Amino acid sequence: MESIIKKLKESKRILITTHVNPDGDGIGAGLALALALNKINSNEDKMVRFIIQDDVPSFLRFLPHSVLIEKVENVELKYDFDCIVVVDVANKERIGTVVKYINENSIVINIDHHTSNEMFGELNYLDAKASSVAEIIFNLITKLEIAIDKDMGEAIYCGIINDTGNFSYNNVSVDTFNIAAKLKAIGVDNEKVTENLYANKSEARLKILGLALNNMEYFEKEKLSFFYLSNKVLKEYNAKSEDTEGIVESLRSFEKCEIALFLKEEEDGKIKGSFRSKGKDVNKLAAIFDGGGHVKAAGFKTSLDKEEILKRVLEKL
Repeated sequence: MESIIKKLKESKRILITTHVNPDGDGIGAGLALALALNKINSNEDKMVRFIIQDDVPSFLRFLPHSVLIEKVENVELKYDFDCIVVVDVANKERIGTVVKYINENSIVINIDHHTSNEMFGELNYLDAKASSVAEIIFNLITKLEIAIDKDMGEAIYCGIINDTGNFSYNNVSVDTFNIAAKLKAIGVDNEKVTENLYANKSEARLKILGLALNNMEYFEKEKLSFFYLSNKVLKEYNAKSEDTEGIVESLRSFEKCEIALFLKEEEDGKIKGSFRSKGKDVNKLAAIFDGGGHVKAAGFKTSLDKEEILKRVLEKL
């Protein structure tokens, strides 16, 4: 942590990024760090930018200053970054096309909480016990001796409740609650953040969820809930990738289920898989397809078809 703080203070051009198809933790943690570093930006030639491959999901645009987050295809650069901070990412490939900014002139700082992290940075900070990367960023900003304001606080709070299921998962610790209490004390509107993450759903998102629940398959022997969504059906519902958020958690909520698997066909024909568990280690299941994550939540992307994916998962179970 001390080495990371030193590098952040001395760097003049800092790029912050997170994974493709970003979620509340990646966006919240990255945005909070960007706002914090801009507070110590007393040097005119120092620059901090938050650049990602994909659009910021619509349900996260309520965050103050989310407009500062740039999509890589809209960025034109005439300089190199001397420091690249990657948050909530287990391996370098997960940042997508942003990887092009990594070169021999840049030091990569990898800040994460996934047990499957490949320690790909020159400087790595991994805390697998942290509820979220946002929780780590809270501690980092505190060690930087930067006062966390309401805007940074809402971004951090967003990341925490995203990765804890609004404090319902067992990755929540006493530290997590203490941080939440401190954020509340500085004026963070917990109701607003929770409403945007969990209550304000688009029509397409609700209909896709209904489709998933109506067509869910359950494999009794393996106690597996399963649903596959083709890209064709996604388009028929005029839905975006972000409209599939929450499906795998809903599959997991079936009373007989121990593991949920949601497969979604991407634009490129590959399939993105998401696992959720009530106790079993799905990180090991995701590893079958070169993916990873946490014990109870993991994911992957593969060129295999849905039949082969399901076959391999059932065999492993």
